[in-house]
This record gives sequence, structure tokens and C-alpha cells, in this order.
Amino acid sequence: MMSPNIINWFKITNWQKLRFQYRLIDISVQGADGDAKWQYRAFNHAVTHLVYATKGPAVVTVHNGKKYVAVKADAKLRGEIIPGSPLNITLTPLEGIFEVNNANMDSAQLELAARFLESAVDWQLNHHPQLWDGGAGNFLKKTPMHLSGDIETDIYPGFKFRVLAQDKDNVFFCIDLAHRYADRKTLDQVLANLPKEKHSEYIANRNFLYLNGDNWYTVKGKSAGASINQHQISVRGKNMSVLRYIQEEGKYSSATRRVPLRPQCPTFFHTSGGNSERVLSGASCLAKRIRFAEDELHRHSINEPNKRFTRVEAFVQSFFQSLDFNGVRLQVDRKSQSKPCYTFPLPALKYGKGIILDPLQAASSYGHPLDNFPKRRREFIYKHGIINQHAFTPAHILLPDTLPLNFGQAVKYHFEKGMKQIASHFPGCSLHHYSMRSSPYAHMVFAELKQYIEKHNMNGTSILLVLPENNGDGGRFNRAFHQVAKKELFNVVKVKCISADKLKGFLKLGADVRQPLHYSVPYNLERPFRSYLSNTLFEFLIINRKWPFALAQPLHNDIYIGVDAHDFYAGFCFFFGNGEKIVFEIDQVAKAVGTYRNEKISHRVISDKIRDVLARHLRVCQDKPRSIVILRDGISYGEEEKALQTALWELDNMNLIDSANVQTGVINVAKTSAVPIRVATYNERQRSLYNPDCGTYLYLEETNKRDAFIFNTGYPYTVPGSSQPLHASYVCGNIDFKQALQDIFTLTQITFSSPDRPTSLPLPLKLIDTLIRDVAHENDLATTRQKESTIPHAHVA
Repeated sequence: MMSPNIINWFKITNWQKLRFQYRLIDISVQGADGDAKWQYRAFNHAVTHLVYATKGPAVVTVHNGKKYVAVKADAKLRGEIIPGSPLNITLTPLEGIFEVNNANMDSAQLELAARFLESAVDWQLNHHPQLWDGGAGNFLKKTPMHLSGDIETDIYPGFKFRVLAQDKDNVFFCIDLAHRYADRKTLDQVLANLPKEKHSEYIANRNFLYLNGDNWYTVKGKSAGASINQHQISVRGKNMSVLRYIQEEGKYSSATRRVPLRPQCPTFFHTSGGNSERVLSGASCLAKRIRFAEDELHRHSINEPNKRFTRVEAFVQSFFQSLDFNGVRLQVDRKSQSKPCYTFPLPALKYGKGIILDPLQAASSYGHPLDNFPKRRREFIYKHGIINQHAFTPAHILLPDTLPLNFGQAVKYHFEKGMKQIASHFPGCSLHHYSMRSSPYAHMVFAELKQYIEKHNMNGTSILLVLPENNGDGGRFNRAFHQVAKKELFNVVKVKCISADKLKGFLKLGADVRQPLHYSVPYNLERPFRSYLSNTLFEFLIINRKWPFALAQPLHNDIYIGVDAHDFYAGFCFFFGNGEKIVFEIDQVAKAVGTYRNEKISHRVISDKIRDVLARHLRVCQDKPRSIVILRDGISYGEEEKALQTALWELDNMNLIDSANVQTGVINVAKTSAVPIRVATYNERQRSLYNPDCGTYLYLEETNKRDAFIFNTGYPYTVPGSSQPLHASYVCGNIDFKQALQDIFTLTQITFSSPDRPTSLPLPLKLIDTLIRDVAHENDLATTRQKESTIPHAHVA
């Protein structure tokens, strides 16, 4: 089905009048034995170096079949070697000036021209007096939103952009809204209310907005020092105070708008521009800590489609009508483009007893069948049971001994009742108290908990762990206890944590007049408690590898393998056929190196995992799979393709797969994209914009048949704000990409933790995220013990 939509593209109408001249740099990287990850990082380091050296764009392009970096034609270049960064890099300029042929651009030239224009626009916006650069194509206004005085955070509105080329005649600015959150108080005002020994802890490795006169930018905090009128720095061989340098030498000295300086404020040590080695000295009164979009903040920046497109068009009017490129004023449409988009159908689902839920089958004679589809997905679990009927492992509820036993009995009653409603074969659970005598030291409480688990032979079982009530420490103990328990017990028991504070918000002593000494749920809290309990039950099913439902029909491709890396761990999720069989595996991998997350997984690790899992679950006598697709969360480094071919060859030797007849593919899947595409459906009768229907997708077939954007949160789901698409990039293979796209959309509709809501990732990647996010961190027992050694009077075990 196709429907007309509005898309946040703004056409550059005089594109063909622009001239693109450039020079080429050959980049050679030596060392690391050809390791693709380090080669990739070294090459990108060279590109960054050229951006700073030429003060202009540096764009990767292909010339005569070889990869080069293109820079502006008037750049002054010389051959040079960048040593050990981390590998030796040799830069060699080619002779001559090259020019893009506007009349006959191929796809590589078109991409080159688009990136050159993007870089030129980025530079102009970065020097606009009303804007500051938020990084990655984000530009924010220097005036925050007007909010009520009780909000201690400034929200800076702005936009992000990307130049998007459909073909040589159709090039657009793709523009979306952006926001940044920063403390309303400056850093020195915050530090004034903290003990001095806590200053570095508050600052270290956190992002700050530095207000350096007219130049605002993001920096990484290191620590704080003496006041700026006392701390001395060396400038051209002479010592001067930080205060004097800012007033007389820095950009602040010539600015037209300045934040007042406070001479007694602490010196703010920080790094800037991605250079973590060079530590700079600045004024803490010019710094504001950047915050994440927490729920209470995010609601102020949510924009439904009408508001989003109106505000984007206002930014286009204000900041994109006075841009130029090589002396030519850009002519940019002021209104969004209209573009028809196709929509994938919602899938039918299969529940216990073989019951099928068809999204288009009416539940009653009122309204459209899809209106109640999300609600019915949850109701069918309670009505017909889960599809997975395998036996449960023994289950236990572990309650802190700071809570009374009758409170635990109430938790047990409601948990068992709920589990038996959705899984009648659930055998029940036992209730235990664990000791809190070593509180507030999470590592010591955990050590006693682990001894209790071993003593009572709970290894291999599943546990509902009730975290104690908060004790006024801001949640420090519970966070530490939760993290160390999930990490240390990951291979011992299956753990689902719930909050005593949350439970006590629902369970009240004496709410049932017939049983005044028992905890029960008051009538007015029954509805929110059911919702909370349901989410707990569904997540408990997930940790027990119990799947509530499956697809009514198999996907186009026989096997999907989700692959993702979370710091210390690699996760693998195998989805067979219609999802009645799902296999989850995990491997510990190398720790992240330096400032980089360890996103790459060795092809040998991947191929071994594919071979071992498929060898266990395929049979010689069964029909052999015809297609296998890897879904990679984030970026593939080429390891997945190599691993898949190696595994297929090994499985072929086992007579489990006929590798010559197996179609394969590797697809990168990302929740966010460098191309900030948004789509809205226009309702002619109501003259209003709405989120596109769930399943709407945009396939960029004109320029690149390897990218698509899937909107999976619109009607029939109700989600505040505007839909953000999933970005799928076809890396390699011989599968049908459009069929794979439909499969990816279908996999986003299998939501086990919240069956009545959409999810942002396809199931194989969502399960990896759910199952290993709590262990993919450094807070094991040893690091928790070390951190808690700073607590006053701590006795470190």
C-alpha cells in the first residue's frame, strides 16, 4: 500500500549551478597486521587531521578504483607522516586539480559533491552568531527555551542537518529538530554546594558546555583547581593567571557577548576537540554541565508532527536562506517535500493452543479492527497462554530482611497468581529472606547473598530479587547492589530485580478490611499495579527464555541472527522460522581499548558461534535452510560476512547445510541515523499532520539500493511526539533486500516485554540488549568493593 507523505527534505533548486573542485590525498596505513578495526580508526584519524590542516572538508572518495581523501582545491598540501596514531600514516598529495562533472555525475561524484557542500554549510552555521555547534551536524540556539523557574535545566532548541542526494537533479537538505540540556547553574555555582573532595568526581569524564565569549562548544571535564586569579599557566614562555589570559588573550577578550567572569571561581581543567591528551585551563563560571534527556526534561522537547515540521521550516527560513558555496548563493525551498511511501502490513501472531491473532480480524462490530490490535496482543496472552510450554526451572523470591515476611507473602501471592494466568504450568516459587546487616556496603551484602544462594542449592534456578527500600543515599546502594548482583550471578542464576519502594507504593497494610494484618492493593491502585505486575511477569518470562507468542507465518528468510557487542560481551540471538524457536547465546570478549567501545567482534568468535548453535539445532534429515541473514546492531566491520561464509563451509561439511544453495546477507540496523529523516502523513479533511502508519518505509532506491528507513511506531500505536525511523543498511549478500526489510519490520512487532507497545529494534537485537545490558559494565564485585572503600568507616572485606 502506498500513501502520500510529507518528508523533511528541502530542495536546493540551483544545485547544478554549483562548481566542485578538489585535490586528492593518498592515505597509507602501516602496522597492526591489517587489523580492520585499527586500520579503520587510523584512516579516520587521518581524515580528521586533514579537516584541521586544510580548514575545510575532507571527504573519502574513489578515483580510478582506489580510495582517496578529497580536500578543497586551494588547500596547501605537502607529503607527511603521522606517527603512531595508533598506526603510522603516510599522506601523499596527488598532482593537479580535479572537478566534479555536473552534467554527468556518477554516484561517487554525487556523494563527494554532497559532502563538500555539507562541510561548507557546517562551517557557515558554526560561525553564525546565534548558534553553537553541538557536534555531528547539530546546531543549537544560544537562547534556551522559556520554561518555568522550578526547572533547573536549560533546554537549547536547534536543528541537525544532512545533505541528501537522490540523483544529480535532486539534492536536498534533510533537516530535523535537535535539543541539548545543560544545567541552568554554572559549574562554579554547583561546586560551591559540594565538598571539595567531590569536585573531581562530579567533573571527570563528563561533558560540559563552555561559554567562551561568542564561541560556545562542548568539552570533556577533567577536574577543578585553584581560583582563576591564582592558577598560573604558561603563554608564549610567560606565566599569567587563567583570569588574565581569558580577559586579555583568549576568544573571550574580543567577544561581543560575554558571560560575567568571577575571579574567585575554581579553574576548570578540560579537553576539547577530541584531543584527550592536551588538558586546557578555563573558568568554571563559563562552564555548564550537559545533561541527558531524562523523562521530566524530555517532555518539554517532544514535538508532535505539526509542531515539528512547523519549527523545522522556521529554522530553514532563519538559517538556510543566506548560505553560499564558492560565491554562489544557495536557493533552498522553504517548504518540506511531498513523497509517497509504501507500508508493510502488520503480522498475525500465534499464541498458546495454536490460537492466531489476525490484526485485521474484528474483535467487535465497533471501530476498525486495528484500533484495538495493540491491546488485544496483551489480552491474548492472558486468555490463551504463552506459546512456550517447556518446564520452568525452580523459582524463588528473595526479600531483604528489612521487610516483614507478610509483605513478602503478598508479593509471592500476586506474582504466582499472575504467572499462572499467562503460563498455567508455572510451578510456583519459594520465599526467602536475605540479610541486610552489612548495609550500606553493597559488595558485602552481595557476598552474603551469594553464600545464601549456594547454601540453599539455588544455582541454575530463577530468582525474583526484591531490592531494599532506598535509605536516603540517593539510590547509591541499590544501584551498586543491582549491578553487582546482575553481573556476578549472570552465569549462576537467572535474576529479575524489582523495587521494594515501587511495591510499597501499591501494597498497603490493612487495605483489605477483612485481613487487616495483610498487605493488599487498594481499589484505586489496582489498575496501575496490574500494569506494573504485567511488565514484571513478561520480563521474568524473558530471563527464563519463555516466549509469549510467535509469528503466525514464517519470515521470508529462514534464519535471522542478531549480533551486538556491549563492552565486555558479545550477544547472539538466533531466530528460526516463525520464532517458535529462539536461541540466545553470549560470549565474553576483549575489553574496550582506550576511549573506544569494543564494537568489533572477531570473525572467528562469530563463525564458531554460528556453527555451534546451528549444529545443535539443524538435523541432517530435515529441510536445509535456504537463507540466513545477520542483523548487526550498529556498524559491521566486515567480520560478519567473513564469519558467515566460514560457518557455512563448516556446516556444509557436516551435511547440515547446502552452502551453494543458501542465500546470505548482512544488514546493519540502527535506532538513530546520520540522516535525520522524519515523515508525516497529511490528513486533507482535518488539515493536519500525523505520524505515518506503523510499517511505513522509505527506500532510497534512486541513489543507493542499500539504505531504507522503517517507521514502526505509528498507528495503531499511540506514542507521544513524532516517529523516529529504524535505519537499515544492506552491507553485503545476495538476498532480496526489500523482503528482508519487511522481515525486519515484522521482527519489531514481536514485543515480549510490553506486548501492547511497539519497540525500536527487531527482536533478535532487542533480546540481546535486554539480556546483557545489565552485565555489560565494569561494576563487578571487585570494582564495587574498591568504590565503596571511600565510604566513611567502611570495612572492606
